[in-house]
Amino acid sequence: MTAAIQKNSPLRALLASVGIAAIPVGASAHLVDTGLGPVYDGIAHFSMSPEAILPVVALGVLAGLRGLAHARIAVLFLPLAWTAFGLVGMRLGPLAINPAYEGLPLLILGCLAAADVKIPAWTTVSLAILLGSFEGFIFGSAYAAGRDGLSAIIGSAGLVFVLIALVSAAVLKAKWDWTRIAMRVAGSWTAASGLLLLGWGLR
Repeated sequence: MTAAIQKNSPLRALLASVGIAAIPVGASAHLVDTGLGPVYDGIAHFSMSPEAILPVVALGVLAGLRGLAHARIAVLFLPLAWTAFGLVGMRLGPLAINPAYEGLPLLILGCLAAADVKIPAWTTVSLAILLGSFEGFIFGSAYAAGRDGLSAIIGSAGLVFVLIALVSAAVLKAKWDWTRIAMRVAGSWTAASGLLLLGWGLR
């Protein structure tokens, strides 16, 4: 099994991404300032937000399990919705989101990926748009007071595009039964994280 993972570079990239996303980080209300410019600040902000990374991974797993057409839909619509609603959030101003609500995308997408639910293409479109709208709005609202919010949103949307493309491609390349099971297990972990976040928000 180890040799198979070493030969399958997309799968190795997916496992590394899930591992990085699972690393606990300290919660902070401050925006990330890398000193490299607003685009990199947006990239760093997303990179340090596991509650945003994990549902993107779960959507990539779900779309990849459903096939190439679904993967293409997710790769196209998720960054577009993220950017569009990021601009809306930036215009409407800062928004305080209860962690319970942030746990819902993880729980829903994680359960769908874990169950390997057979869904039509329009459902994948809807899920991608809903996730991009929700997370993009939250991200954009954080940059409402900043002068370079648009650049930060574009930077984060670019990383979202790369992540969803890598995850869905890795799942599409999974030809063995055990690799598909591993992808579904990753979905179940995401659902469990969402359940924990939901419980913490409602406590």
